[in-house]
Order: sequence, then C-alpha cells, then structure tokens
Amino acid sequence: MHESQVARKLVATLEAAVNEKGAIGVKSVKVRLGGVHWVDPDAFRELFVLFSQGTKSELAQLEIEEAPPKARCQPCGFTFVPHDHHPLCPQCGSAEIEIEAEPDLQILELALIMTNQNIGVTQLDLGSDEIRPIC
Repeated sequence: MHESQVARKLVATLEAAVNEKGAIGVKSVKVRLGGVHWVDPDAFRELFVLFSQGTKSELAQLEIEEAPPKARCQPCGFTFVPHDHHPLCPQCGSAEIEIEAEPDLQILELALIMTNQNIGVTQLDLGSDEIRPIC
C-alpha cells in the first residue's frame, strides 16, 4: 500500500524537523497529496495516526489538500483527470497520454511547539515559503 510508505515518510520528516528546530512536538501540519499513485486521503490519515503514535507528532492536527494528477492527450491536446493507471482520452480515445503530477507528498505548512524557559510554550510556524516535497 503506497499510503503506508507516504505516511511513514511524513512522520519521519516531522520527527526530523522537531529535532532540528529543538521543538517539543508538532502542533499542526498541512500537506498536499499528489503524484501519479492516487494516494487515498482517508487511508493516509488513518495511517498517519497509527504511525505517529508515541512520536512527537502524535497530537498533530493533520490537514490534507489533494492535487490529483492531470493527463494530457498528445494527439488532440485534451486535458483531464485520469481515473486509472492506463487512461484513454475521453475526447478522442487515444492511449498516447502524458501524466502531469505534483510530488506524492509536500509539506505546505508546519507548526511546531517550542519551549522557552522565559515564556513557556510557543509556536513556530514554517509557512508556504518553505514548501518541501518529501517524496
């Protein structure tokens, strides 16, 4: 199941970010699911919850944005969202299709929980200027 690999990769990436920034946990993360593998967002969410148990991201709020692949027919130029791995053009029936897709997973926004002995717990926001494709 591809969702399993992508969810594991996200948890590992979040753990690395927590350690790199000296944070104590992940408050929230917004991701974009794309790619040509059709990652199921519901299965991905369930697996993220499972794999993040016992980690610094287990309480993170997960927001998912979907970016389905696009297909472009070479002969007629028609663009459409494919619904299987071997699409035919719905306009002309051609199998000469070029698939255009985002990476399987991108982190769009990440909010880490930081500690500061003077002010307690704060939040570090890493916004869209740091969008990172991770697989």
